[in-house]
Amino acid sequence: MSEAAPPVLEVRDVSKTYAGHVEAVRGVSLRVEKGQLLVLAGASGCGKTSLLKMINRLEEPSGGSIMFGGEAVASQDAVALRRRIGWVMQGDGLFPHMSVRRNVGLIPAMAGQDAARIELRVREMLDMVRLDPHEFGERMPGELSGGQRQRVGFARALAGNPELVLMDEPFSALDPITRDGLQQDFRDLQRELGFAAVMVTHDMAEALIMADEVAVMRDGRIIQQGTPHTLMSAPADDYVSDLLETPRRQMRAIAELAQ
Repeated sequence: MSEAAPPVLEVRDVSKTYAGHVEAVRGVSLRVEKGQLLVLAGASGCGKTSLLKMINRLEEPSGGSIMFGGEAVASQDAVALRRRIGWVMQGDGLFPHMSVRRNVGLIPAMAGQDAARIELRVREMLDMVRLDPHEFGERMPGELSGGQRQRVGFARALAGNPELVLMDEPFSALDPITRDGLQQDFRDLQRELGFAAVMVTHDMAEALIMADEVAVMRDGRIIQQGTPHTLMSAPADDYVSDLLETPRRQMRAIAELAQ
C-alpha cells in the first residue's frame, strides 16, 4: 500500500520573536493540501503577514519548522525556494521599469528557459488572466488600471507553475466590482491549475467568500480554524464572533433591502 502524499505546506509549532521580546507568532501549526485555499484572517498585528513571510524564508522562524512538499524549507536554498512559490503582494509589486511581458516572464527567465519558451509562457499566462498579450504585452505598469496591474501580478506569480501561491492582501486596493471579478477569476484559476494557496486578509467577508478553510489569528496564535460554515455556525469565542459581525450585518442589510 503506497504512502499518502505529504501536504503541499505544513507549519509545525512555528514561532517568531522580534527584537525587544515581541512575540509576533506563537506556536502556530497548520496544513494546506493541493488545490486548497487557506485564508489567514484577523486584525492588523496578529501575526498573519509574519507567518506568510516565514513560509518562503523572507523571514526565519524563531522556533518550529515549515515543510513544503514534505521537505523542510530551512534546508532549501532560499532563492530556489521562492522560485517554486508564487507571491502576490498588496498593490501588485510589479517592476515599474519593465514591460508587462518582461514582468510575467521574469521567473521563467531566471529559471534559464529560452526566449521562445518564455514568450509562449507569457502569452499563455496573460490569456489565463484575461489580458490580450498583443494589447498588453509591451505596456508598462504605469499605463495599466489597478485591476489590470493585479491581473499581471497574478500572471507573474503563476508563470513558474508553482505548487503554492502566497498572497498578502491581494485585493485590498481595488474597487468593489474589480475586486469581486478578480476573486472569482482567481478561484477559477486555482481549480483549473490545482495549486495550493495561502492568503492574508483582514476582511472577514472576503475570507468567508473565498476560503476552503479560515484560520483566525489573534496575538500570534490561531484561535480557530475551520470551514466558513463552521466559523459562522460555531465561532470559538467572542473575538471570532466580533470579526464575523460585519459580514453578518451586511447580509442582514441586503436581505432587508430585498424585502
